[in-house]
Order: sequence, then structure tokens, then C-alpha cells
Amino acid sequence: MRTPLALVLALAGCNPGGVTSGSEGSGASSGANSDASSGAATGAATGSTTATSSEPTTGNATNGGTTTAGTETSTGGPPPGDLPVGHCGARTGRYFGPDTWIYADVSSAPVRPDSAATTAWLEAHGGWGLGRLQIDTSFVINDADASTPRYTRTPDDPVPYSTDCDPGVQFPVPDGSRIEGLADTVCPGRVDGDYQGDCHLLVADLEGGFLYESFRATLTGGKFYTECDVAWDLALDVWSPTPAPGAELPPIEDRQWGIGRDCTGPDAAGFPIAPLLFTVGDVMSGKVEHAIRFILPNDRMQRAPVPGGDGPVYVWPATHAGGPQAEDAAAPIYGSRWRLRADFDPAARGLDPENPVVKAVVYGLKHHGMLLADGGNIALTAENADDCGTSWDALWGDKGSRVLEGIQPSDFEIIDVGGTEHGYDCVRNPAR
Repeated sequence: MRTPLALVLALAGCNPGGVTSGSEGSGASSGANSDASSGAATGAATGSTTATSSEPTTGNATNGGTTTAGTETSTGGPPPGDLPVGHCGARTGRYFGPDTWIYADVSSAPVRPDSAATTAWLEAHGGWGLGRLQIDTSFVINDADASTPRYTRTPDDPVPYSTDCDPGVQFPVPDGSRIEGLADTVCPGRVDGDYQGDCHLLVADLEGGFLYESFRATLTGGKFYTECDVAWDLALDVWSPTPAPGAELPPIEDRQWGIGRDCTGPDAAGFPIAPLLFTVGDVMSGKVEHAIRFILPNDRMQRAPVPGGDGPVYVWPATHAGGPQAEDAAAPIYGSRWRLRADFDPAARGLDPENPVVKAVVYGLKHHGMLLADGGNIALTAENADDCGTSWDALWGDKGSRVLEGIQPSDFEIIDVGGTEHGYDCVRNPAR
């Protein structure tokens, strides 16, 4: 392993004492497993994986003699950069290298031949979840460092651990951490095995060079419960190159990417979540300079014929599809990248072109697009702004989380990233 490179961290405009977000319907990405859709349900082990004690450790110490993905030295540390990262976007850097799909400018990328048919299909079948392009701000990016206590999954967890996910992760949980849509790290009913929402826990150890993400997580009484952990090494690009437009995908033994083909993670599509959330820091910088996460109801995503029946379908850079239900070749595909048309005029759709959220997000959607990551109702995903000094209410104004409501599916084009893949037969990527 190479010595980690330090990420340049600079605190900027994110002070304590923020106002609670005004978003509606927190925790709206409920499709991740609520319809047996993500790998915590698909590819799940029949029993818990072997786990060490949940007693915390600090720094890079191992626990119970187990060296895990979360305690390995990064292969180089995260690349330096000047984009907003971390909670509130209060630090500067990048989550992955500038050439990864997350930061790619797709404003001139080729479009799928069926792009217009797919956007028209979605409009004819209800459009975005809730019938509008609304913003969910329930996710929190928690910041960690070498001193943060780390936990492995408790052997007392009654919920099977997904074999798609990383085994034995030493997961850092900073004091004051918050789970998606909650005020602390306790997911209601989770200790007893009750499925009460997705309860994502996102932790960025930028100096250590890892991003940690967990699905249905809970930390209580010194015990860490989790259904799926992924520790992303920020120095690795495990997705490139982009498949050629229209190209058929090669066999798995010839081409892997992400967690691994047919493998899920804390997000159903297998994407890292935190890099796709736009933050108040992104908006205050004037433009979102990365791809954005979006979701749709399961009955508005494509399920395709496969040998012996029907099954989920996805495209690169996704590695998995959750629980799509639309058996129609025109329906949207998991992992697809949607780009706002170059001629899109916010005012023509009733948006205020001078609103800072409209300006920043429209720029991001035109240049970097949005990727279909999960099932649920509130389409766009931003990070929570509590404790950021500047609230979402102050940025988006009277329209609140509906500030982008006028944007329709037909205002987008869908990027061509090659052929489709389908299945739940996870083959993990050895490059990780």
C-alpha cells in the first residue's frame, strides 16, 4: 500500500446553530429494500456473517484480530480538489478522482436512441414520485477522523448481513452522528429486527481516504447493527472506462466495475451515496459540479424479460437494480444518467432563475446529470443542512423543497452508456 495523501481540508461557511430543513417526507428513498429490492434483501446471507465484538476502537486499530476494509490503509488517499465535500459541503476536496463518472461533464455526451420514448413513458405514467420534482434532505454526511471510535457489526444482530457487501468493516461513528431522517444513531425497531425504514448512515473519513456507508444501521448500547456496509477507498476508480455507446457488455470475467456486477450496497444501484448528494456548500458555491442522486417509484422503473422469467435491469455505472416493476421496454432503467436539455429555460417552467438552488442545481443537471439510484417518492436527494449555519429554507425560499417542481421528465435526455445488465447473482469486484 502507498502512503495516504492528505486531502486539503478548508472549513468554509458551515457554522453551528443551523435551522432544521424544511423538506417534506424525510427518508423518502424507501425503495432500497422495502420491496425486497436492494442487496440487503437480494443476495442476503441466510445467517449473520462472522463478526467481531462491537466494542469501539480508534484510528486504524483492528478489533478482535480482524483487519477489515475500513482499517486498511488507503491506496493513496482521496485526490485533492476544491469542491465542497463533507457535512454541509464545509470542506474542500473530492470524494473520488476527477475522471470518475461522478465528476464527468456529460453536457455533450451521446444520447440513448430510446431517450425520448423513455421520458415520454415516465410522463404518461405519473412522472416523478408524488408527481413533482421535489427535494429530499434527510441524508446526513457525518465527518470522521483518525480519533473516531470504530465498530464492527455485533454478533447479536438478528438481521442477516448481505453477502454483496463488505465483510468485517471497522465502521467509524463520530459522536453526535445522525442516521438518515433521524436525530441520532438509533433506527426505530432495528435492534429487534424490525424493518423501520432505510436508516442509512454515511460517514466520510476524508483524511483517512475512506467513505463508509451503511444500510439499516443502528448504534446503541455500544453495539453496532447493520445490514450492509461498504468502505469506499477514495483513491480508487473502480468504474472506468465508460462503456461505448450502444455497445453490448462483455462477460463479467472480462469486465467488472463498482462493488461488482449484480451486487448491491447501501444504495440499491450500488452507487456511493454521499458524493451524489448536493449540499448547501454546493449551492452557495453557485453550481453543483457533480452528478446528483435521484429516485423513482418502483412501478416506474423497468423490469425486463430474462431467461426463465423476468428480472431487474440496470446500466453502467450501476451494479444492481432494486425492485423495479414496470414490464415495459420504454420504462426508465436503474443507473441511467439523465441530463437536463441544453435549451432548458427555468423561467419557462415557472422557476425563478435567480433562486440560488435553481441556479446551482440546473447547472449541475445540465453538465453532470442525475443518476437513478433507488426506489422511492421524493425525486432529488440533497444533504441535510442542520448545523450548517445556512438552512435550506434560507436558500430555496417560499417554495421550499418544491423549488424545482416545474421541471418535467421531457426536459431531460438520457445518456448512452452501453448495454443493459440484469440479475441478482453478485460477483464482487476484486479491484476493490
